Amino acid sequence: MESFFNEYITSELDLEGVGSPEEVLLARRVSPYATLRPGDLAALVKLHHLQHGRHHHHPAAYRAPPFCGSTLQEDSDEEVIPKPEEVSEVVLHAADQGHVPAKYTVKGLRRHEMPIIGVYVDSRVCPGFRYRVRRTGAPINNGYFWGGKARFLLSMGMGYGQRLTFQDDQLNNNECYFWSDSEPEGYAFNIHAVDEGQKFLIQGEDDAVLGEGCVEAIHEPQEETSMTAEKGRVTKHVKVTLTCSITYYHRHHHGLMELMAHEDQETVTGNALVVRPRSSAKATLQAIEGIFLPRLGNCKFVPDVC
Repeated sequence: MESFFNEYITSELDLEGVGSPEEVLLARRVSPYATLRPGDLAALVKLHHLQHGRHHHHPAAYRAPPFCGSTLQEDSDEEVIPKPEEVSEVVLHAADQGHVPAKYTVKGLRRHEMPIIGVYVDSRVCPGFRYRVRRTGAPINNGYFWGGKARFLLSMGMGYGQRLTFQDDQLNNNECYFWSDSEPEGYAFNIHAVDEGQKFLIQGEDDAVLGEGCVEAIHEPQEETSMTAEKGRVTKHVKVTLTCSITYYHRHHHGLMELMAHEDQETVTGNALVVRPRSSAKATLQAIEGIFLPRLGNCKFVPDVC
C-alpha cells in the first residue's frame, strides 16, 4: 500500500504508459488535492495491482465515475472561433491561494475567461453573479453548458474540490452543479452582466433622463475589468459592447412635458456596474457608465425597472 501511495498520491503524476483514457482520467482526478468520491480509491488500487502483474488487464473493471449534474448539456450552436492570439495557455499555482502546492496548466483560455481547475478557483469567481461556463478541453464553439445560457452561481462548497452550484430551472431538484476537480482540463468562466432585449433609461451628466434604449445585440464577450469588496457589498466592473435602439426625448421649452422626438441605432462601449449587497443572494446591474452618444455626449444607461 505504501508503494501505491508513493506512485499515485503525488502532486505530479507521470501518466506515460498508464493505459486507456479511462485510467488516465482516473489517475489525474485522484490526487491529494482532489475530492475522493465513492469507488475512486478502490478503482485505483485495482489499477495498481493490474499494472504490477497481479491480475490480468480488464478495462471494464475501472471506469471513471460519471460527470455529476445531468443538466450540463453542451451548446451545439456555432460561435465565432477566436483568433489564435486570443487564446492563451496559463500556469496556475494553488499555493498562491493558500492551498496545497499544486500546479496546473490550462490551455485554450480566452482573455475574458477565468479558470477553475482542481483545487484552484479564480478569486474573481463569486457566488451571486451570472456566468457562462465551458470545458477548456472542448472546442470553443460548442463547449458551453446549458446551451450557452448564463446562470447565477449560488454557492461554492468547502474543501479542496469545491462543489459549484448554479441556479436551476427546477426549484426542488437542482442538477446544475459540478466539482472544481471533476474535469481534468479545467473550466472557463465568463461573467455575464447585460442581456439582449434589456431596456434602459438614458441619463445625462446631471442625471436628467434624455431618452431610452433597448439592447439589440451584444458584440464582444463581456469582460470583467475589476472587482471591489467594501461596505458590505461586492462590485464588479464589466466591459460591454452593445448595439442599442435609441429613442431620444425632446423636452417642451416650458419643461412641462416630454415628447419622443427621434429614434436611432447606436453601437456603444461602456462599463457595466454589477453589485451584490451582503443582504442579497444575487447581484444586479446598476448602470452602464462611460457611454458616448453623438447626439448627447457622455451619458449612462440605467436599467428601466418599470
